[in-house]
Amino acid sequence: MDTNETSILSKDGVIHRFLYDFSFWSFDEEQQVYADQSTVYKSLAQPLLDWSFEGYNTCLFAYGQTGSGKSYCIMGEGTDGGIIPQFTEELFSRIEGTDSKETTYKVEISYYEIYNEKIHDLLASNRRRHKVQLRVREHPVLGPYIEDLST
Repeated sequence: MDTNETSILSKDGVIHRFLYDFSFWSFDEEQQVYADQSTVYKSLAQPLLDWSFEGYNTCLFAYGQTGSGKSYCIMGEGTDGGIIPQFTEELFSRIEGTDSKETTYKVEISYYEIYNEKIHDLLASNRRRHKVQLRVREHPVLGPYIEDLST
């Protein structure tokens, strides 16, 4: 791994290179290129928070193979908070630190998963044993949305 490039050496000796906006190594803390939760947050989520305070709607999309670390990256573990705990802490700290009486804030957050082409609301009350499958719809003016998604 080098900045935004990930290289993989195949069994037959061929090097495959993949370019991303960011490429993080988070397997071995002893490695010089190790990226902790704070590094990932500052690179990916903090800019979203900055843009939110400029008035833009923002979205973070975590995509990857099962077991690749999406949940760990998003939620963290124990005292090593992931993107969501760091994001919400900084979000509400910034709001509390605002002196302007003329500025109001409205915070809406949705949290859902798409797994096997099924959408499930991760903030919905889980009184039932099974997850309720949600549907994607398209509003003629506002565009695509997820029907019955909580905020």
